[in-house]
Amino acid sequence: MANWLTIKQLSEKRGIAESTLRNWTNLGYITSSTIDNIIMLDDDSLTSYLDTHQSKGLSKESLEKLIKEKEMEYEIILSRLNDELFLLKTQSLHQPLFHTIVQELGQLITNDTQREIFLAISTGEPISRIAVRQNMTYQETMEAYSNILKKLSENTERIATYRNRTMASLFGKYNTDNPTNIPIRRLFNERACNVLHKLEIATVQELLQFTYQYGWGRLKRLEGLGKTTYNEILNALYNANFIVFCEDKSIALSPEIAAFVL
Repeated sequence: MANWLTIKQLSEKRGIAESTLRNWTNLGYITSSTIDNIIMLDDDSLTSYLDTHQSKGLSKESLEKLIKEKEMEYEIILSRLNDELFLLKTQSLHQPLFHTIVQELGQLITNDTQREIFLAISTGEPISRIAVRQNMTYQETMEAYSNILKKLSENTERIATYRNRTMASLFGKYNTDNPTNIPIRRLFNERACNVLHKLEIATVQELLQFTYQYGWGRLKRLEGLGKTTYNEILNALYNANFIVFCEDKSIALSPEIAAFVL
């Protein structure tokens, strides 16, 4: 039968820090349960853990070293979980960019069937459905996709060349490796620049960071800007290939600029 104690009670009874008991609990070394919204620990399971992992003659220094090692183990596990959680949370944010990258890679595939297989699988369509459409087996479709990825990986210089040509075509006139570093005075009229400079916005990158944080609507409501000047800013950014207008009339970064900002 379990011998339930609160973390504080068990800490006082055993002379073990509460933080250590929490770490051991999270690692599954101590049995725990929530009773009336209070976390309770099983004293008997702690006894079993100590008997199994520590010798009776273990010195204080060795025990402290062992505790430190387990705390580090806990931090490593927690860090990995945080990394995975971050990727899950940002997936929706990065998905449009990934989709654009896939579409651009697809343009490097000259065979129509291979391009269709690559685009369909890369954008999440079920492989079984693609196999039926292409009159192929499931295994053949998977092998075809793997071969396509292998060929793309073998031609990374071609991918880089394609991107460099695109960037030179769109932003070459600005004579900079990063077009987001362009001063806003090269794109907007004096009135727009004066309003933005009050917010310490001097480059396109700072402007895009502002709109990412507060939204384009906040930019429209800036004192002294006005609807006409706001539209002039949008048109200037659009004509300079920094933004695109979506079908639902929302504003998005162009694929090339998104790669710099994200």
